Amino acid sequence: MNNSYDLKHRILSFRGRLLHLYFIASLSNDTLISRLIEGIENNQGKDLENCLNMGDVNILNTNDIDKIQYALMGGNCALFDGETTYIMDTKNYPNRSIEEPETEKSVRGAKDGFNESILNNTGLIRRRIKSKELCFRIETIGTSNPIDIAIAYLEDHVDQNVLKKVLSRIQDIKAKELIMSDRALEELLLDQGYNPFPLVRYSERPDVVATHIQHGFIAIICDTSSSVMMLPTTIFEILEHVEEHRQTPLIGTFIRLIRLSAVILSIYLVPIWALCVSFHRWDWEFFIQILIVELSIELLRIATIHTPESISNAMGLIAALLLGQFAIDLGFFSEEILLFSAIGSIGGFATPNYELSLTNKYIKVMMILSIFILNIYGFIIFNIILWVYLARLKPFGMSYLYPFIPFNLKGVLQFLIRKPKSNQNS
Repeated sequence: MNNSYDLKHRILSFRGRLLHLYFIASLSNDTLISRLIEGIENNQGKDLENCLNMGDVNILNTNDIDKIQYALMGGNCALFDGETTYIMDTKNYPNRSIEEPETEKSVRGAKDGFNESILNNTGLIRRRIKSKELCFRIETIGTSNPIDIAIAYLEDHVDQNVLKKVLSRIQDIKAKELIMSDRALEELLLDQGYNPFPLVRYSERPDVVATHIQHGFIAIICDTSSSVMMLPTTIFEILEHVEEHRQTPLIGTFIRLIRLSAVILSIYLVPIWALCVSFHRWDWEFFIQILIVELSIELLRIATIHTPESISNAMGLIAALLLGQFAIDLGFFSEEILLFSAIGSIGGFATPNYELSLTNKYIKVMMILSIFILNIYGFIIFNIILWVYLARLKPFGMSYLYPFIPFNLKGVLQFLIRKPKSNQNS
């Protein structure tokens, strides 16, 4: 170990022999450490192990330096007694409080959300699934900078073939570090490459993740990340939102249909309108204006994310000047371009999944470029390639377009209509 200021060393005396206690103060619980020291120095037990009075004690050989160092880095303490080293759980990670996620708010229902502690996140799921079949399997990935992940599933519900594939791919990971935790893990698990579509679903809500697990799927909790990864998934599951299940079935169905319509508009409204206009007059300046407006809206979105809250009002004023009546009066953009682009952008904001909304923006821009180059043929060719590509996506063997491909009428109706809860045992 190095000479970091928070690496603490205490020399203790137990019945005439010296013991060496090491722990990292920034990751350890002071109360547990004090209780441990007191138990040893006051001989509170028949032997050393009885004096430790800690719930979780792991005994290692002192020569097993790598495991001891990893335990210390995880917030545990190490007590050296000759050739024997005792590892005790004294974790006390710094983390923010449990609060409702900003990106998945609901009017009614639970207001708790995951934080960056893998232990807290495990507890939040266990509160909702009180089943003896619920399993959390711990794996450590990363060679030079290890990180813990927990694979959560119901042993009697999960697809064992999918579980074996997931575990096999996790154990095959040889990356040196995964600082970006869940994002890096997703790319390694699914060999995502340059595929723009989200192949897993993320959530910061324990109720959403618990529902996913209850349906027989898998969730992966990464230490230091407040987002839990759910897999396998489909594009239609990604489009669901918790608010639909917090309202009555009729209102939930209405909200779902409105949201789906908004997602479709966010992709196709501007390209189809541009295609209709190009039939009457093909003008390259018209397409350039559309692309500038679309990219300007995306630029404003990015700038808003990085703008401090104290000057966010100024950002809104700039946006109004650039893409409002001022731009129309100067002749930069037409009213129709701003109107259709604004409606499409609102549809993007209504998309419940942030990653999918970014992908849809990319797809829309590429579709506009295809129409600009090949007109109606560009639109047709682009959509054929797009939907064939989506139909061929099968993360962990599940069709990305299920229940439409392969077609399942019951699944389609269940997706479109928020059915009332049944009192029948499922």
